[in-house]
Amino acid sequence: MKEDYKKMFDSLTEQKEELNIDSRVLLIDSLNMFMRSFAIIQHTNKSLTPIGGLTGFLRSLGSSISLVRPTRVILVFDGKGSSTNKRYIYPEYKANRGIRRITNWDHYENQEDESESMTNQLVRLIEYLKCLPVDLVSIDKIEADDVIGRLAKKYGKEVTVVSSDRDYLQLVDDRITVFSPTKKIFYNKRRVLEEYGVHPNNFLIQKMLLGDTGDNVPGVNGLGQKTLLKEFPKLANETPVTLEEILEVCEGGSKKVHGNVLSFKNQLKINQLLMDLNNPNIPDEDVLALENMLLEPYKHFDSQEFVKLYNEDDLGASIKEPRSWLYKNFNELSKYKM
Repeated sequence: MKEDYKKMFDSLTEQKEELNIDSRVLLIDSLNMFMRSFAIIQHTNKSLTPIGGLTGFLRSLGSSISLVRPTRVILVFDGKGSSTNKRYIYPEYKANRGIRRITNWDHYENQEDESESMTNQLVRLIEYLKCLPVDLVSIDKIEADDVIGRLAKKYGKEVTVVSSDRDYLQLVDDRITVFSPTKKIFYNKRRVLEEYGVHPNNFLIQKMLLGDTGDNVPGVNGLGQKTLLKEFPKLANETPVTLEEILEVCEGGSKKVHGNVLSFKNQLKINQLLMDLNNPNIPDEDVLALENMLLEPYKHFDSQEFVKLYNEDDLGASIKEPRSWLYKNFNELSKYKM
């Protein structure tokens, strides 16, 4: 048995009576999961209506539950105007995200048609999820990654975050694991270090230095992954490296990259505010609202209504034996207590 999975499978041997709702928490980066399905899965029903985002999400959710066997599932979505708070810090944040086609297939005549289908499938997905004993969470003006960062630190003796976004790797510790559904990999501390050459405790400082082109967050000019690891080898250590220590190294250095880092100091501080998921920038009133949302776990399980929606949407064989699939993945979730 691979060491990566030993801890996870050991936890499955616990007696059920010892488990409570906080024993094993599964946090889903839900829009990430939906958009991945919408872009890739070319399912249509008999009316040729695209349903890939809907069916792909549900199947991915079921697969994640089968892998982790959680005692609680929290599905986190971006809130309305989710980038607002980060744009207060850095107005150019995600400014490169223009209107564009997401899929590369022919069921949509144009971008407007594609956007309408995406919205319809997402709205319908929420109706399905409300039939299941899972918690749905979103906070206006706050992105899902910040909410997940907060929840991962507060809820669960064991926590698994499901997302293809590697930003979550900064959260990995003895209690928190990240599962990448695209790579089919569970990231623990050792796996992060092996793949990226950086300990999870220093994954944030790496991100700060390299930036994120997807979010339009700049990195240090001339600094790439190989140079980063060569100039700052302590990032591979478990001991957290601070920005001040990075700047101190550069002040004592003579290479061009050292000067580039020093001249980038102010932006690095901004990057930290934008990227830090261990200490996410969430206003106190929103933290309170978030905690209130989760005071009483959602235990409603209406498999009959779920199957009714399934048949109305003519999802066919998208899920093999929906009733059995529902029982297998969600029946136990409705039983765990606080």
